Amino acid sequence: MTSTARPRKRRFLRSGKQTLMSVMGEENFYRARIYANIYVEQRGKEMLFIHQMGKVGSTTISASLRAAGVRQRMAVYQTHFLSEEGIAFRRELALEGYGGWDNLTPKGKKGHIRGQMLHDKLRHMRARGEHCKVITLVRDPIATNVSGYFHKNEWWPEDVRVAVKENRPDMLESLRADFAASYPHQVPLTWFDMEIKPMFGIDVFAEPFPREKGYHIYRGDFADLLLIKLEKLNDVAGQAFGEFLNLPAFRLVRTNVAEDKWYADAYDAFKDWLVLPDTYLDEQYNSTYSSHFYTAEEIASFRRKWSADR
Repeated sequence: MTSTARPRKRRFLRSGKQTLMSVMGEENFYRARIYANIYVEQRGKEMLFIHQMGKVGSTTISASLRAAGVRQRMAVYQTHFLSEEGIAFRRELALEGYGGWDNLTPKGKKGHIRGQMLHDKLRHMRARGEHCKVITLVRDPIATNVSGYFHKNEWWPEDVRVAVKENRPDMLESLRADFAASYPHQVPLTWFDMEIKPMFGIDVFAEPFPREKGYHIYRGDFADLLLIKLEKLNDVAGQAFGEFLNLPAFRLVRTNVAEDKWYADAYDAFKDWLVLPDTYLDEQYNSTYSSHFYTAEEIASFRRKWSADR
């Protein structure tokens, strides 16, 4: 195809897309495309969900599986919220952050619709006695929250965005105040009961987790689940993915790291500067989540990162 033909083709495709959207309506258009994509992606393949809370390495896992050729034999979906409660929670956060459905980006709208459609598909699969695989990760909950807050920087108030972009003297304090007031800090502590247990029938807290080993495979009637501790990922990835997916030569492909983002300098400065109150540290590190997945020594190390005594 010539260089002049490519832009012409793109304009033609955009024009066709706009025409279909005007006839079908935006939401119905997205729904039809997502349904077709899900149908084409699966085509009788086993379904694999990289299903985890945000900012615990899902994009790295997805890229690594793609590089390993897993998508040739499995339909892979990268998701964060699939349960009815989770989808409603995500929608509420997004609508609040953007100020209404009409203000959502196309990616955001498609993400909500895709989550609902995959929820319905999983419900039907479970009723038919079918089976799927799931990969999920855990991470220091406060590190997860801080990373998630920066990742959702489009939700920051305008004065906070300006403070970061201009590197104003009040930048760090502005970030701290907004992080404390606006971020949903409970997500790491509640996500497994909200998502994994109802959607895949696995209660990860019902049996001990091998904290030193760093990963565990749960077997269920509907799903098999590989759970990895992010802090151990480099050490155990080859063994864990080899055992779970029969990938003896699995290698990690790093992507979507905060150091590559426009806010990288502010993110690093905020992590180094931030001191959190003992009440917040207790809430996060005395939780069932932290004590289940992390040793006392690991939790103590996490606390030191965010406390005045570091």
